[in-house]
Amino acid sequence: MKLLTRCSLLLTLCWLGSSQQARAQGCASPNPPPFTFEIFDVTASPAVRVDAMCVGRRYSFEQYPGRNIPLNLLTYGVLPGRNTTYTNSVPVACVPPNQAPYIYTPTAAEVGDVTISEFANVSGSPTYYIRNVEVVGTPPPTFRVDACPGGSALVTITDTNYNSYSVPGFGTVVRNVPTIVQLPAGATSITVTGNYTANRVCEGSRTLPISLPVPQQPLLTNLTLQGPLPSSAATLAVSQLPAGFLYTLQKEGPAGTFTDVTTVTVAPGSSSLTVPAAAGCYRIARRDFCGGSVAATPAICTLGLTGTSSQNRNQLLLSDGGTGGPYTVTRNGATLTGFTVISGGLEDPNVVCGTTYTYRVTATLAGGRTSVSNEVSILTQSLIPPARPLLVASFNLNNVVVLTPVLAAGPALPAGSTLRYRRSTGGQAPVDFGTATSLRPRRDSTALAELRAQPPCYSVQLLDVCRNTSPESTSTCPALLTAGPADPDGTTAALSWTAFSGPGPAVPSSYILQRLASDGTVLNTLPVSGGSAIDLTPPPDRQVLRYRLQISGGGLPGGTFSYSNIATVSRRILLTMPTAFTPNGDGLNDVFEVKGKYLRDYTFVVVDRNGQEVFRGTQRSEAWDGRIRGRAPVLGAYVWRFQQDGEDGQRFTATGTVTLLN
Repeated sequence: MKLLTRCSLLLTLCWLGSSQQARAQGCASPNPPPFTFEIFDVTASPAVRVDAMCVGRRYSFEQYPGRNIPLNLLTYGVLPGRNTTYTNSVPVACVPPNQAPYIYTPTAAEVGDVTISEFANVSGSPTYYIRNVEVVGTPPPTFRVDACPGGSALVTITDTNYNSYSVPGFGTVVRNVPTIVQLPAGATSITVTGNYTANRVCEGSRTLPISLPVPQQPLLTNLTLQGPLPSSAATLAVSQLPAGFLYTLQKEGPAGTFTDVTTVTVAPGSSSLTVPAAAGCYRIARRDFCGGSVAATPAICTLGLTGTSSQNRNQLLLSDGGTGGPYTVTRNGATLTGFTVISGGLEDPNVVCGTTYTYRVTATLAGGRTSVSNEVSILTQSLIPPARPLLVASFNLNNVVVLTPVLAAGPALPAGSTLRYRRSTGGQAPVDFGTATSLRPRRDSTALAELRAQPPCYSVQLLDVCRNTSPESTSTCPALLTAGPADPDGTTAALSWTAFSGPGPAVPSSYILQRLASDGTVLNTLPVSGGSAIDLTPPPDRQVLRYRLQISGGGLPGGTFSYSNIATVSRRILLTMPTAFTPNGDGLNDVFEVKGKYLRDYTFVVVDRNGQEVFRGTQRSEAWDGRIRGRAPVLGAYVWRFQQDGEDGQRFTATGTVTLLN
């Protein structure tokens, strides 16, 4: 607030009989004057002498004591600005226009410096005096009030309009100095009044409500590191910070003392905070604005995490500021349960060399509070060779050898790993049989006749991404099955096979002989042993007998089987036809029917001497009773033709004659 100033300026003018004469003859030059008149606030009762004026109040201008100029010789006027007179105003008037006594009321538009002019039209000695005075407003003062328990409040004046401020019933409050004010019992508001030094009656007031919030125990529930210590920031989860209190983040120092972290602001209602370079233990402290209602959360300490890898084990090293666990570990976002606690941290033994894993550790504290480490990614390294794989060798229904690798590490081939296959035939040394980068079964499409001539055996090796090579799997050899008729008519079948050698050659193998339909469906089974068997009861209606061995044991994984190739026995189609029949109803040879073995899906046609078809049949249940299109049989000779596509892919045809007798 500027100090109100007062100056007087004497302008000695030549005598002018009237203002009209002054304008006609010009205005005289000013001379320094003594003080000549005073300002009174006449809104007050009684009137008060002032050195500044307030908007909206009424003011009069009066001579100093000892000056007794008649009022009818005095005129006054007020112009905006400093040293603005009627002699230099636009237009020039030379003298103020208002006859004494004059009452002046400042407006808001005149806030600032104004110039008051007094002209005394004394015959022989006219004078012109001025005073520079400030016109001020009376805006409500700005301040902040924060309630405190016990009927007090912290008042902070932020206003800059007034020279002094006061609170009724308390006294003066200094600008920008937080002051604890004791309030009357039951007070729900507080009023601050601003005053001017130069005008004792001008003032402005503002009243603000007071409400004391209910304190809550502040909560700090989680601290999560964003990166590795010591320079990483951390995010804090906080709650129960109602407005009306001061909150600070505090860091633990030596001997368990806590000091404010002044670089982090804890605003009421916050749900999270970010702490730079966060290594240490933290808590949230609360107090009211008067310094009371003190409370603090339990501290949570940072949990730093680093990682190393060796010998196919990943070690997680903890920089624990005081949490102490228990710990929960996530690996690639999923909870890890198979870790081991070691000195200074944890160890994950269930990893695969060359694979990168991302870890995070959470320490759970009393009350469910948590401290969460930074993430760390570890590339697993090792000089330990992978475990020996297993290999299952088996034929599919197309008589192709299928090789299925089984890994101890699980159902997927670790990224970057390679499978190297080898094959031996006829007892010779094994040779490379190709590589693969997946567990997709590998096939050996060598013709079955060639495989029978030189029975194959197979093995596989695993090369991991760290270039460690597993021991080669045990050589495994699928069983090769051979079948043929055991008698000239194929009534029985003789079978023999090479021994199956599985992943565990010391483990006995069990064989089951499967009889198959043409589509590979299992018709029935019978157990066999040794290296040969005779099927005494093959299916009587099958021209082609199909056999396969199902093998278990031999070190095969539980529920896994190896199958031999499919071996077949083709039997000749047998057709037995009569040369005559007598459809006379005596029950003997009344119909002409197809007889034989392995007959199915055939075409049987009978034609007369003119070549006209008189009967057609496709299955054994269909027979000719001698009628032709419903008419009585016609005695004589007829020609028949038979055709069937065999299961062995060969077409069988036959023709003959039959005589229809009475």
